[in-house]
Amino acid sequence: MIAFVMVGLALTGVLTYAAQFRALDQRVTRELWQEYDELALIAANTEESGAPVHATVDSVLLHATDSAAPSDGESVLTFLDGEPRYEPRAQEYALLQADSPEHQQVQQAILDAYEPGGAVIVPLEAYGRDLRVLIASVRVAGDESEGIFVVASDIGAQRRSLWQSVLTFSVLSVITLLIAGWVGYVVTGRLLRPLEDLRAATGQITVDDLEYRVPVPEVRDDISALAQNFNRMLGRIQEGFAAQRRFMSDVGHELRTPLTIVRGTLETTDTEDPGDVRESHEIALDELDRMGRVVGDLSELAASARPDYVRPRPLDLTAFARSAFARIEHIAEREWILERTVDAMADADEQRLVQAVVQLAANAVRYSDQGSRIRLGVDRVPGAEGPEIHVSVQDEGIGIRPEDQRSIFERFTRVDGSRGSGTGLGLPIVRSIAEGHGGEVRLRSAPGQGSTFTIVFPQSARVPPADAERPAAAGSAGPGSARDTGSREPTPADDDDPADRRRNDG
Repeated sequence: MIAFVMVGLALTGVLTYAAQFRALDQRVTRELWQEYDELALIAANTEESGAPVHATVDSVLLHATDSAAPSDGESVLTFLDGEPRYEPRAQEYALLQADSPEHQQVQQAILDAYEPGGAVIVPLEAYGRDLRVLIASVRVAGDESEGIFVVASDIGAQRRSLWQSVLTFSVLSVITLLIAGWVGYVVTGRLLRPLEDLRAATGQITVDDLEYRVPVPEVRDDISALAQNFNRMLGRIQEGFAAQRRFMSDVGHELRTPLTIVRGTLETTDTEDPGDVRESHEIALDELDRMGRVVGDLSELAASARPDYVRPRPLDLTAFARSAFARIEHIAEREWILERTVDAMADADEQRLVQAVVQLAANAVRYSDQGSRIRLGVDRVPGAEGPEIHVSVQDEGIGIRPEDQRSIFERFTRVDGSRGSGTGLGLPIVRSIAEGHGGEVRLRSAPGQGSTFTIVFPQSARVPPADAERPAAAGSAGPGSARDTGSREPTPADDDDPADRRRNDG
């Protein structure tokens, strides 16, 4: 950057001073010709009678010399018939200096350049000066004498003044560049320090240490915003790794328990006792089924992260409500009620919604008593961004304590283990289905007053609609099929307890 500025200043200086030198030459030439014009006026001056004021060349030269007022760097000299005649008394220097060895050379150079009857401007170097010299012929009618009027301008002195200005400009430019470079270095260093810290941070961060954060400058600018965003990103990554570790720990725990039970059972089985062998066989199968359910639910949650997990299509909500109700009313002996339906269409994945309703219904069965009511409702409700669809499952069960209502949607969370031993993954799957529709799961519950789980999503899809002509992804089937992406619909047979998904089996 400094190099570009330096080139720019140099180019500007060259062009500027080249123009000034050219203007100096033109000005000096113009001033010399102005002297010639004044000489011509003096020579042409006449009396009132019409007779010329100056009848002789000598008179013209004398009057011209007396009228001359040489400025700094100028000198005036006249010749009459080849010999020096007049020069002003007050002038900076004399063109003919008798005490100088150049005296004769200067005089001869002037006479050699003289053009009879005309005027010329020629360069001349004399007495260490670079001169621009006007040499004009002076003649008067009736006088055979020949005069020469000479005006010299020391253009070299004026050029030296310009060169001094060039030197001053160059020195100031260099000083300015040095100051600008130093200021730029300091300012750029301060501006880029957060980027350097960011680079250092990326070099220090490892999977085992995500605690490091980039220092955020106090000045609010794009760099500080970048540092803040990077810190937030590190926070999210740290949370993700922590969640992954917790998840792997939970998975290990969930699989370790049935393996321990199976191993202990087999080690203590009396192979000579058919009854003991049969009982051990049943225990082993039950625990293996439990492990299978954990693996299946984990696969379901993994599938929920795929973009095509939810494939919205136009869905008749009345038909959906009846279809879902037909599936859940045979789960267990409860008083099943299809409480509300709505005559409307929505963009939704029917299979996923049915899967979620079955899961919620199974949970409702687990945490309610035999013969109690379980209600299914489908509503259309005005929302802040347009109509919303509410799919709710309400029971009259034991309810959920307020402090447990958020945690039940976390993986492997169980609030009440007295009513079955589910995988703790059911409600996370329901939440994934709701979020896949651009919505959420809401819970209204109190101990002893039952619970209502409501899947809320926009009537118009906020996720890209599925292409009806596109083949289903591997492991999935179209609407109405019992198969879905990566997993089966949860049914009572999928769990050791038909309703093993509520308190958070989710």
